Order: sequence, then structure tokens, then C-alpha cells
Amino acid sequence: MGLDYSYLLYFKREQLWDVLQGVVELAEPHHPAVKIHFPDHILSIPLDTWSMKNQEIQHDAADFSFSTVLLFEEDEAILDYVLSRDHGEKDDLRSPPDNGKEHRIAIGYIYLTIHQVIPDQPGSNLVMFDFGTTGTRMSLLFANSTSIRNTFIYLLEKCNGICGVFNNESGGDLFWFKGETLSEEIEDPFMAPEEIEVRLGTHKHRGGNER
Repeated sequence: MGLDYSYLLYFKREQLWDVLQGVVELAEPHHPAVKIHFPDHILSIPLDTWSMKNQEIQHDAADFSFSTVLLFEEDEAILDYVLSRDHGEKDDLRSPPDNGKEHRIAIGYIYLTIHQVIPDQPGSNLVMFDFGTTGTRMSLLFANSTSIRNTFIYLLEKCNGICGVFNNESGGDLFWFKGETLSEEIEDPFMAPEEIEVRLGTHKHRGGNER
């Protein structure tokens, strides 16, 4: 079996739709748009679904999924990945420049599952955005790309995120928590943010990152 790494980002429940709009701003638009049904209106999101054929979602579904193509600023890991993927062809890798910003490169599909009910965390007031890969090559890209990690940090910072964990299957790398960038190994990548906070508090009390 291949590698199946992922980024797990946690946000307050009331931030869900703001975060999803943040993802849209990072993504290549897809048409037709997905329709999300609310009691009093319908929200159109220009992303593709891979688990629902009718492209329609109820706003209070326990979870829903998209297949996204996300744009990241070029770094060495991304360039190596796309050159390998595209057999060394460098043409048309980059998006057009955006207001003087760095050129960005499209990576996809990246599978996004949004959990409004987080598995094994009943009663949580958070939602989890799970960004998954297509297999080993993209998993290694996720592990090696500074640009991809920085993009997810940007999303956490922009949308008042709670926690960011990189799931490498053998454990987790806690790379962001409540406004602080860090690197803390945790044995369970799906550890609840409340448990992580206790763990971090214990380590600070001990005067270091003891394990």
C-alpha cells in the first residue's frame, strides 16, 4: 500500500463557511458549481465533488467532500513534483501573475473532506478540514514542500484557526496551534485539540518539549 498523508486543520464551527471561501480563493474554479442548501438560501461554491453525483449538499451534513486543484507558490519540491508528473515539460505549469504576486502552480487533485461532526470527537464545537492526497508521490510532496505548509498556515491565520496537524500515518506533526507556529510530534495525528492543549501546557510546565 502507498502513503496516504494529509493536513488536518481545525476551526471554530462558526468559521466553517469563511474557511471554505478561503479554500475557494486558493483553488482553480470548477464549473458547474456545487450547491449548498440552507433553510433560506442556496450557496454556490465553484469546487468539484467526488462523492456526490448531484453536486448538491445540505448545509448541516455531518461531512462533505470536494476534489480540489489548489494553487501554491513554487518551491523546489513542487517544481520537482510537476516536472516528474509532466515528464519534464515546463510549459503552462504556472498560473498567470496576480497583482505582482509570485507565480503559483496548480496541484491536484487534493481531496478535501470537511467534518462538521469530527470522528471520535463527539460534542466538539470545532470543524475539521482534512486535505488528503492521491497517493505516495503527492504524500511525499506534502511532506517536503514548505510552500504547501505555509499556505495552510496562511489559511489558519486568516480564518482564526485553532490547530494544524500534518498526518504522516505513523504519527502527527503539530505545526500550528492557536496562532503559534511550532513543530511538536504527537503520537496520534487525530488527537483532539483539547488534548493537545493539555499536552502543550504540561510540556511548558516541565520547562521543555519532553516526550
